[in-house]
This record gives sequence, structure tokens and C-alpha cells, in this order.
Amino acid sequence: MVRMSVNLAGLFALSVCTAAAGGADGPWWPVQALPRGIVRTVPWQSFDAPGTAYQMMVQSVAGLAAQAVNEQRGDELVWVGTNHVDLEEWLRRMLIGHPQVQQRGVLRPWELVDRYVARGLIKGYVLYRQDSSPGSVFQPRPEADCSVNVATSLAGLLGGIVVEEKLEQQARTHGLKLLCDARHKSQQWCFETYKDRFNRHILCTQDPKVSNIRDLAIAQRAFTVCGLDEPLPAALRWLEPPSPILGWNMGDEFKVTRASTVWGHFQTATNWCMNLPVLMADGPRREFPRATPLDPRSIDFRDHRSMVSFVCTDGDNVQWYEIGFFRNSGSYWSSPDRGRIPFGWSCCFSHLAQLCPQVMQYALETRSCNDWFVEWGGGYYYPDLFAMERPNRFEVLARQARRTWAMMRNTGTRIIGFNLCGYDSPDARKAYEVFAREMPGLLAILVFQYSPYEAGAGKTFWVTDGRGVEVPVISARYSIWAHNNQRPRSGTPAKVAREIRESVAATPPAELPRYDWAIAHVWSYFRNAPGMDEKAEDFPPSAQKQAAPPESGVRGYTPVVWCAERLPKSIAAVTPEELAWRIRMKHNPEQTKALISALEPR
Repeated sequence: MVRMSVNLAGLFALSVCTAAAGGADGPWWPVQALPRGIVRTVPWQSFDAPGTAYQMMVQSVAGLAAQAVNEQRGDELVWVGTNHVDLEEWLRRMLIGHPQVQQRGVLRPWELVDRYVARGLIKGYVLYRQDSSPGSVFQPRPEADCSVNVATSLAGLLGGIVVEEKLEQQARTHGLKLLCDARHKSQQWCFETYKDRFNRHILCTQDPKVSNIRDLAIAQRAFTVCGLDEPLPAALRWLEPPSPILGWNMGDEFKVTRASTVWGHFQTATNWCMNLPVLMADGPRREFPRATPLDPRSIDFRDHRSMVSFVCTDGDNVQWYEIGFFRNSGSYWSSPDRGRIPFGWSCCFSHLAQLCPQVMQYALETRSCNDWFVEWGGGYYYPDLFAMERPNRFEVLARQARRTWAMMRNTGTRIIGFNLCGYDSPDARKAYEVFAREMPGLLAILVFQYSPYEAGAGKTFWVTDGRGVEVPVISARYSIWAHNNQRPRSGTPAKVAREIRESVAATPPAELPRYDWAIAHVWSYFRNAPGMDEKAEDFPPSAQKQAAPPESGVRGYTPVVWCAERLPKSIAAVTPEELAWRIRMKHNPEQTKALISALEPR
């Protein structure tokens, strides 16, 4: 563990901290109290038909149970049963960490309802109609029936479970009374009628076809909505900035993210998450798992080779880290090649520390010496557009920077990465200054443009933190991305490897060594194709869009290894932290040496 001497403690102090609930600059996710017990449902895959209706209903029961624990009206949480190995591992770890929490059995959906009716936690039901509009989930569907979102919003206020009209008779059989018929109520009516009762520090966006994360929305009395039209703009204006957006909205990624960004909020990509109330329980008294930073004294600064660091995309995606990142047929953390090269895993540790610390614990226990972590924004938003609809936009950005830095210090990450609308705009430059000022001790900022990622071509800006230390803002020079060979510095692993070699060769000797980073698109499939044909690693475009991966297709970590192995020994792959230290040393050796010499003896 690197520790700094007293006079520079504020610059790189990464001591273990315990989370504190609330506070203007504290954690942004709500607190879930620890229960005395947990009851499980049977796996949701075995629910009776109609399965989606039962999933919605069970999510609402779990939400009311969590709300009751927070308000000391109940003492147990509901774990929605799954067959997913990742989720079961996180539950196992949660129970090991809290051995006093009792496991109180496994129930089917109506047994679960009866249990909480008897305990007085369910007061009735809110009726809705299942959305049967044509089209894929999370894609715009003008005919979507959003009554389940109205029902979800009201469930946390009225103390009712959500019941699809096909299940209404059974609900009555189980002694439930109708609290509200949401089938003919609009999302706008719901917001305008009840906005004074909703939680102004969290908003939920969710496709009406999807049941996930409604438990947390109900537990926290969050308004739940989908679509970019009203009432979303009014709700984002009403929401206290900066606040997390639970779930994910329907439509284009940029438009969805921009809509929340301009009002000073941030996306969390939690729409497929499950059982968060259980996994986040006891947040304010938790000691965070922490990553060990790189000790710059271990760097051989006499090595004057050009160097490149590889960092993967999509680390802001909370659901990916909770479900699928660790065990996924060998693409990411489970890749058989993991550890072969230094690699930067973009991550959402600032979210996971609050929502699912078990994930962080597992990552840190199983990391190799070549696995390093970069905080991906502290949420998904565009810093150059952040809170632009607010009169105090940069004050809101500064608060988000302070909160994120507090979480980064707790979790041990020292580099932050951002996706921007325009990486070199005046607003982007101002945002970099804000982050440097509010994050004393930040090692570097990695930036990439929404389109194209590699637009910055490796350009580095310098900003000064509040203590006079220069911080590099380093733009991505390369991107490993399928079907992009037509773009300079982007494309297949073979194409990018050639671009790296040629960039170094074309750099004047006086400007060497080069220090750049490449961003690797985690959803791009490639095939192993040794040889000189740079297009051979690409699949036909249609194969990228199919539901199942193309035969022999590999994505994530392994294609980056192919790229690194095509580099000569005169170009080294290094970790993002080493890259940042080397860039600092090249730019300002006196200041950088002073920082390193101030470290306490090992």
C-alpha cells in the first residue's frame, strides 16, 4: 500500500474509510438497512404463467419488504431466486459478511404475498395491463402500455403490490383490495399528481416489458417512467441534482444519456440488475474493499521505449459487473488469457461500493498482477454538457466530482475516464479544470469522444489541481472496434497494432518516447486470424448483430492480447497508472520526482 508523507497526504491518500450515509458530498445511492432475515423465492424461471406478471408482482413484494425494513416495520428482505452463478455468489458473500442474518425459507409467489399480507406490509394491489406492443425491449415503441410504470410508482406510496389484470381475481382470492387502477392512467398524470411524495434523489427509467430493479424503485419511492417525452423532462428538472438514474430508458444511447446529463444527473445502466436491496444492505457501516494502487517507485524510468496502455469500454455498466462480467464464456474476467498483458478494466467501483460491494471483493481477490482498474466517470454522463440547463451548472459538476473522488479514495482507484460529446470544446476544458480542482490526488483523466472514440488522437491537456499539481487529461489515440478499419487509428486488432507501430516510427526522435492509450470496444466480436490481412479478424456485419455469438467469435480481453502480441519489443504495453506516471515524468520531471520522493519508505 502506497502512503504519502504528511505534507502530501491530501494528494494521494488512499486510507481505508467507512461509508457515511447522506451528506451533500457523500454517497449518492440511498441506504438500505440490514435485515434480521432473508426469505427467498423459487427461481423466477419456474414461476407459473404468465411469468412476466409474476416477476413484476414479486419485485413489488420485495420492494415493500425493503421499505418496511428501512422504516422498522419489518425485519426481512426478499431475494428473488435465480439460477445465475454470479448472483448466487454475491448472496453467499453477503451472508458470510453478516452471519447474523437468518435464512428463512423458500416460497412461491402467492405464498410470499400471503406472508406479507399477514404481517400488514401489503395493503392491497395496484392494477395494470401488460405491455404487448411490438418491438424489442429498450427500443422506442410508440404504442407501449406504460401502466406498469404507473403501478410501480404508486406501489411504494400506497403500500400495494403491482398486479397484472390477468392475476386480479387471484389477488382478490388472497384477500387483497384494489388501491388504484393504473390501466388508464398516464405517466404524466402520475408524476403531476404525486410528485410531492416521490423521492427527489433517485429516478427510475425502465421498459414496461422488464421487471428488474422495480424492487429498489419501490423501496425508495422513486418515480418510474420510460420514454424521452414528458413527463421525463419535467421529472429530470424536478429531481435534485446530481442524482442517479436507476435502470435505463428506451431509445438512442446518446439521446437517453444527454437527457439526464443536461439536468445534472447520471445514468447507471442498472436495468437488468437484480436483488440490489439485499446486496446493498447495511451500506453506511460497511468498510469498502479497496484496490492497491501502483507504487511509482517500481517503475523503471530508465526504460525509454514508447508505451501503450489498453483500456476496455463500458465500465460504467453496473448490471454488467453484477451479472455477466465475471463468468461469460471467457470473454472478460473469465478469459483464459487474462493476466498475459497489463490491462485497464474500466469499472464502476463508485457505484458497486454502494450497491454490491461483493462484486468488488471478488474482483480484488481474483485479480492478477496485470489487472488494473479505472473508474468510469462515477456514472454515465457527458461532462461537457453536465447540468447545462441549470444556472449553477459548474457548481453541480463540482459536487459530482467531490462525491466521486470521495468514493474513489475509498475504493483505491486513482484514474477516472470520461465519455464526452466534444473532447476539446471549451466546456470540456472547463470540466477538466473542475475535476482536477475537486479531486486533489487524482493521477490522470482519460477521455474519449462519443463518436469517434479516438478523435483526440492522443492529445494531452494539462490542468492544475487545488494544490498546484499538474494533472494530465489524455485522449484516446486508438480504438479496437469491429468494422472500423476505414477510420484512422481504429479497427481490428491487427489494424490497430500497425497504427501503433507506424505512429511511433513517424514521431520525431526529439518527441520520443510516445505514451498513448487504446480503448477496446467490449461488444465487438473478432476471430483469430494470424497474417497480414487486417480485415480477416472481422466477421461479416450481420454476425455482430445476431443474438448468439458468431462461431469462433471472441470479444473483450483476448482480441486486445492479439493486438499487443503484434507489437515489437521496442513498444511496451503498460498499465494505465504506469502510463500516467510516465506522462507526468516526461512533462514535468521536477514535480513528479518530488511527489515520488515524498512517499514514505516501503
